[in-house]
Amino acid sequence: MLIIGLTGTTGSGKGYVSSFLSSDESVIIDTDKVYHTMISQPGECVNALVSEFGDSVLNENGGIDRTELSRIVFSDRERLAALNAITHKMILERTREIISESNDKRYVIVDAPLLFESGFDRECDITLGVIANRDIRIDRIMKRDSISEKRALARIENQKDDSWFFENCDYVIVNDGCDISDQINYFKKEMIRLYGEKEKKEA
Repeated sequence: MLIIGLTGTTGSGKGYVSSFLSSDESVIIDTDKVYHTMISQPGECVNALVSEFGDSVLNENGGIDRTELSRIVFSDRERLAALNAITHKMILERTREIISESNDKRYVIVDAPLLFESGFDRECDITLGVIANRDIRIDRIMKRDSISEKRALARIENQKDDSWFFENCDYVIVNDGCDISDQINYFKKEMIRLYGEKEKKEA
């Protein structure tokens, strides 16, 4: 099994890229979806978030009001760090469980915006960063989340710039709205090559 860490800033199009990597031989683990499942109903994660941020983040079903929580954390780095400190460990535990349940697959692609911040990059065989220019990201975020340009900018301002991904990821895909098929096909060939090399070493 080859574990691939997929990361990038909000609005870069990680989900779009991962859709091209999906196949019968792979499983995609979207850590945002793992997180959203965890906070959708009462439980350990919800209790910890309410303890940190107050009852205002609760919704009528006893889960977390994601809009309210986002309003609190995306304009305040300290509050965002507190959110990450609470959720990282729980998300990674569930991610590891899914990986262990997927031992019939050749490739596991872990889509994690905070791959490096969580330390999970050290559990991956390779890392892939997805980047896009600022204006395209703002437009994508506004359309995706139905929020204002001001709120989209607030999310972007707390995130890393493109150079960081080139310096820290093994591979980078530039998703600026043009055809990315050549970049995807190159990365797929690298996946096949690296999987073969890993299999030989473990044989």
